[in-house]
Amino acid sequence: MRIETLDVLRCPYCGGRLSLVDSIFHRRTDNQIHDGILGCHCCIFPLVDGIPVLHVLPAATVARDHLQAGRPELARRAMFGLDNDSDAEAFDAVASSNTATYRDTVEALGPNFEGGYFLYRFSDPTYIVAQAVARAVGATVLGGKRRAIDICGGSGHVTRTLLDLSEMPPVLADLYFAKVWLARRFTAPGCEPVCCDGNAPMPFARGTFSFAMCTDAFMYIWTKRQFVGEMERLVEARAPGAEPGAVLIGHTHNERTWTPSHGQPLSPEGYRDLFETFEPRIFGEGNLFTDVVAGGPLDLSRRDSQDTLDKSPALAIVASRHPGVFAKHPLTPPDTAAGELRINPLYTQEADGDRVRLTLVFPNEEYADEYGACRQYLPEALTLDRSAVAALSSGRVSGEFVELLRRKVIVDLPKRYY
Repeated sequence: MRIETLDVLRCPYCGGRLSLVDSIFHRRTDNQIHDGILGCHCCIFPLVDGIPVLHVLPAATVARDHLQAGRPELARRAMFGLDNDSDAEAFDAVASSNTATYRDTVEALGPNFEGGYFLYRFSDPTYIVAQAVARAVGATVLGGKRRAIDICGGSGHVTRTLLDLSEMPPVLADLYFAKVWLARRFTAPGCEPVCCDGNAPMPFARGTFSFAMCTDAFMYIWTKRQFVGEMERLVEARAPGAEPGAVLIGHTHNERTWTPSHGQPLSPEGYRDLFETFEPRIFGEGNLFTDVVAGGPLDLSRRDSQDTLDKSPALAIVASRHPGVFAKHPLTPPDTAAGELRINPLYTQEADGDRVRLTLVFPNEEYADEYGACRQYLPEALTLDRSAVAALSSGRVSGEFVELLRRKVIVDLPKRYY
């Protein structure tokens, strides 16, 4: 964790500032804290492998005790939930490897970790909408200099899309230590991960951020009113005349429809009533999906009818006073890859002379049922020149790559992803 991040951290329970307890075991350099104990007025919290753990659930208590005894490696095992020595040693071997991929590391975490879903995340229908909306709103309110936070951001797939929007590193907050650790290492390197509970007050100072977002998770939050109030607090302008910030809640399910993994959703007006200091605008995700599949623009100036909202399985909620947010935003393709260009892992590849045949194959029926809308942009089959496939390693986006990247046949993946 960067030393300066201490300036914006607050205890979620008493609101006090946090500081490193120098009298207890710790490891730090001039600008980073690697392991140690953070203290406030009421609690002490573990900081494990550079990640502050700002909750008091059992694993955090065990990790804190290990750190106090000078055992940082056991503190990390506790946060990963690796109670079995053989499993822990196997994971440690993968985690210490310079060649292990995201996929290798997820598999080393065991079958209970939701790794299969994340492997295909960068071309999921829910992701392409979340990415487009997050970039449109984020680019507008961050101005290249202000800070963003992705709350309940998992292992950082949408966080990654914020990295180039500001010189300030985005914060990734999630309850699961393993996910934010994976984000920092693979998915969104450069982000600042914080392990905290979305059902508790956020452990950050008022007005720390200009953009606060939560995508594909809000329907699982029980304390929704508190959560939205915290998002509003985090983006509250602290200085007169300061640029307004924005709140985004993406892909939250609709109480009036059924979807897989339904959670505890609200109706459109139920979501609207959660906001007190901002006037939210609610969008049916289907229209935003249509915008993205068509190549843009992403129309945030629209006002969906009540009937459209009632029939939408998923909703996107944007709240901001910034005049540039509720407008039409172009979806500009990148000139170069942020990571490495790869054939989408949903395609099998078969060599055919100087050509490569690609066939769309879903990993299982459950995936096809939930994410089958990707057929609107992923062709069932196509053929590419082998020379074109080999040229992916250049990272340049030009010619036929532009359209293939837009349609997610080619995906811009983090390095060493699979």
